[in-house]
Formats: sequence, C-alpha cells, structure tokens
Amino acid sequence: LSRPWVGASWEGFVLEQALNTLNAAGQRFEAFYLRTSDRYEIDLVIERPAERWAIEVKLTTSPGLGDLARLAQSADLIHAHRRFLISQTPKIVEGKHAVSCNLPWFLEQLS
Repeated sequence: LSRPWVGASWEGFVLEQALNTLNAAGQRFEAFYLRTSDRYEIDLVIERPAERWAIEVKLTTSPGLGDLARLAQSADLIHAHRRFLISQTPKIVEGKHAVSCNLPWFLEQLS
C-alpha cells in the first residue's frame, strides 16, 4: 500500500466500476474530471439529466473531515447536487452536503 501507484490504481478501479454500472443500467450521463489552476480537483463529475454529482476517491479506510471539506470546496465550484467521498471505509456517514461511503454502497446509489 505504500507504493505511489496503488492510490491511482484504486482510483481508476472505482471510476471504472461507477461508469460501467451507469452504462449497464442504461442511464444517460456524461463523465468528466475537474482540476483547476488553483488545484481544486474532483476525480469524477457525473452529469445526469437533472443533477450533477461530484465524486472524490481516496484509498484510506478512515477518511477525515479535511477530505470532506476539500470535496465540498471543489463541488461548490460546479454547484454539484450530490457529493461523495468514496474510500475503503466500512462506515457510511451521510452529512448535510456530502456522503462518505465505500464502493459497494455508492454503486447501489447509481443503480
């Protein structure tokens, strides 16, 4: 887990699973990556007909409040309706503006 490519590999796996789930369900969507010149980043932006989702992916098993705060700042830039921090956490935490969750739970939300 200490190798630098492991986080990128996990992120790629999560993005692939999310996009495949949407495709398999026959849902209409567009997917984007966002990074601004002042270093705000969203790993996956999903545009659906009636809403916009901001998704951040972390390899950790215990995401922190700082991770959610950075997601909130980035998601505010694009006026995201829903915001998800996907990690390997066993605990789902639904806040006022964002959800910290694991991949299986998130994929259920896409279906």
